[in-house]
Amino acid sequence: MPSLEKFARLAEQVPLFNKLSAEDVAKIYSRGMTMQMEKGNVIFYKGTTGNQMFVVLRGKVSLFDGQKHLADLTAGDMLGEMALISSEPRSATAVAAETTELYVLSETFFQKLLTKRVAIRILLNIIGTLSNRLRSMNTKLTQLQQRQQQ
Repeated sequence: MPSLEKFARLAEQVPLFNKLSAEDVAKIYSRGMTMQMEKGNVIFYKGTTGNQMFVVLRGKVSLFDGQKHLADLTAGDMLGEMALISSEPRSATAVAAETTELYVLSETFFQKLLTKRVAIRILLNIIGTLSNRLRSMNTKLTQLQQRQQQ
C-alpha cells in the first residue's frame, strides 16, 4: 500500500479528495478499484446509463459529443459524476486519449462504504467541480454572444 504521503498529495491535487485527510483518502483508495485503459478504448458512451464515476490518476481522457471534441481531462480530473449523481444518461462519450489509469467510484461505494462525513465532503467536492465547469461555460457563452453582437 502506498505511503500516507502519496494520499496527502492526492488530497491536495485531486479536487474530489480536497479537504479530506490522508487517512480518509487512503481508506477510499483501498476500497475502490483502479482501471487501466489503452489509448483509443472507450470508457463510456454518450446516452448510456452509469452508476460509476472516474478520477484520472494518470494519462488523458477525451470527451466527445458524436465527432465533436468537447474537452480533455488529465490527472486529477473527474468524469462520469453527473450520471452517478443524477441517474441520467451520460452526456458525452469518454475515450482514453493515451494509456490512462482511472480510479473508479460506484454508487454502492458512496452508499455503503463511506462514513457520512467523508461522503458529504466528496459530494461537496463534486458539486464544487460542477459549479466551476458551469461558471466556465457561462463565461464562454457570454463571450461568444458578445462577439456575435459585434
